[in-house]
Amino acid sequence: MNQNYLRTLICFLLGTAVVSSAESTAFDSANQVMRAGNFAGAAAAYENILSIEGTSAAVLYNLGSAYYRLGQHGPAILAYERARLLTPRDPDLLSNLAITRKAAGAVEEAKFDPRLDAALNYLSRDEWSWLVVNSAMIIGTLAFLFGALDLPQRRLRQMALTATCLAGLVIVIGSVALYLRRDEANRGVVLSQNAAVRLSPFDQADPLGYLAPGHFVQLGQKSGNFFHIEVPASSLRGWLSSQDVAALVASDHR
Repeated sequence: MNQNYLRTLICFLLGTAVVSSAESTAFDSANQVMRAGNFAGAAAAYENILSIEGTSAAVLYNLGSAYYRLGQHGPAILAYERARLLTPRDPDLLSNLAITRKAAGAVEEAKFDPRLDAALNYLSRDEWSWLVVNSAMIIGTLAFLFGALDLPQRRLRQMALTATCLAGLVIVIGSVALYLRRDEANRGVVLSQNAAVRLSPFDQADPLGYLAPGHFVQLGQKSGNFFHIEVPASSLRGWLSSQDVAALVASDHR
């Protein structure tokens, strides 16, 4: 093996190990602060890890727990919901999220039929995308086998055809799931207690209604420090201060 290549590979591996060690150390330190009962310090440490290292289900989960201990239900629900986008079947996460929503008085509204909602959110968007891409690759591979190799046995041809049909079905289901979840990027979570939805984007504007922390809203255009929002399964729409709401999908943690 070329010595220069070997040195480069070793340096890369050592660099990766150093970065991983630093990330682990920061997370462990934040966890120690959490265990010591300094929940505000732990929340700040977890937020700092996210801003430097990017999204992590484990960090978001602990961040939600820190905010819950502080009685800040809106930020706690936001952190838990962001973690759920990454690990949608984690039982501890789902349990804590349900407890926090109950404490905040913010029941999660089903966008569709509850059973359909559960099916759509059983997998993360990345997992749905992975299924679609890999199913397409399976179909492409089988098409090659059909065309190039001319499979001689009828049984093999039937098995290949069945696999192609199943892969096609997965592509359809996955594509529909991704389409129905397309508005997640425009979904927001209310952070503040009794957040006022106002008639116009001004602090002095008349309130049209109030929302509990953790409530989902659809984010529209922004004017100054206000977002135009719509509340799902409700006729309530108006302007919400950007201090009272945050996007479910963070644009960039880094």
